[in-house]
Amino acid sequence: MRAFCDTNIILNPQFNLNDYEKCYLSIVSVEELDHLKNDERRGYLARSAIRKIESADNIEIIMDCNYHKASRFLEHSNDNVILNMTYQVYKDDKDDFLFLCDDYNLIVKAKALGIPCKMFEFEKDEKENIYKGFKEVILTNEELADFYENPSNNWDLLTNEYLLIEDSQGNIIDKKKWTDDYNFKTISYKTIDSMYTGKIKPRNIQQELAFDLIQNRNITIKCLYGCFGSGKDAIMSSHALSFIQKGMYEKVIFVRNNIDVKNTKPVGFLKGELDSKLLPYAMPLADHVGGIEGLNLLINQNKIELQHMGFMRGRDIKNSIIYCSEAENLTKEHIQLLVSRLAEGSTLWLNGDFKQIDDVIFERNNGLKQAINSLKGNRLFGCVEFSITERSESARLAELLD
Repeated sequence: MRAFCDTNIILNPQFNLNDYEKCYLSIVSVEELDHLKNDERRGYLARSAIRKIESADNIEIIMDCNYHKASRFLEHSNDNVILNMTYQVYKDDKDDFLFLCDDYNLIVKAKALGIPCKMFEFEKDEKENIYKGFKEVILTNEELADFYENPSNNWDLLTNEYLLIEDSQGNIIDKKKWTDDYNFKTISYKTIDSMYTGKIKPRNIQQELAFDLIQNRNITIKCLYGCFGSGKDAIMSSHALSFIQKGMYEKVIFVRNNIDVKNTKPVGFLKGELDSKLLPYAMPLADHVGGIEGLNLLINQNKIELQHMGFMRGRDIKNSIIYCSEAENLTKEHIQLLVSRLAEGSTLWLNGDFKQIDDVIFERNNGLKQAINSLKGNRLFGCVEFSITERSESARLAELLD
């Protein structure tokens, strides 16, 4: 298949030139990319597209065209010049040809000229559509020097979004965060050392970003999401207990929706007091405080409160950490309930793994996803996606079952 690509097609990082035997590109599109390379919002995409074109061996740049009488009326804009060049290539060789575009108006014009065309809809991967909290960019030495000399937001970073800068070999050489005062800040964090969990330090770059996020008290709603065994609860629980020990907050209110794991049998109504009923659901926290005995000790000291989601309505929670584990099993209404409980000095911490959603209701109405994509860019919200299993080498084998 031979394809003629509109500018927006080649600009999109999801487009793969190697999917086609040959790709045609108008010189007008090359000029548009050149014009965009210093654009604050799309400059990085344009520079990446230019490098992709330069290294491709199956692309031909169309430099000029003769206007056909049927399309002469279309010669007054860049889009129309591209369309006429497309018409010329198609006229010369009609076999196995396709015009790729994401502009409905251009598609209508192409059809009017009899050009085979396709509205190119990029694959909508659910994971890709969820805000990650960071972006990774590769900069040449020249681009890096220019960035340090004139640090501008060329990647359309949102407030509290991290930037991981890599060299051409993929090595991370710097880590920045875009702040609400329109500046870059170098990330900084402290190793956690508490009487409950001992010393805890980051094991990978995503955990470094999480440490920086959790330790920033100006951000009151924090989210860590991603794969199993990546350290979400370990990082949150160790920080929470360290903050309680230092007197930064009065207590941790641990909330988890009491949802049984998908395709398991429920244990039924549990007898006993509220803490006893909620204890099985608080084991992710117990694992990091010395087991059930350690958890009970902290509960008795009023440093940890186990709370049922259904009893959070009407609460006015001050100077506390509302800590919600397994938040992939929450609806939008659940998240709204938790956020609305935050009073003076309180913070909400959420973590989850979208691969572990346990009920169809949370697939249709997932509060954690909606919260991430609705709150991104707000100065009070921060988020980091985790993708590296750190629990053990054995735990990583679970990924092979996907």
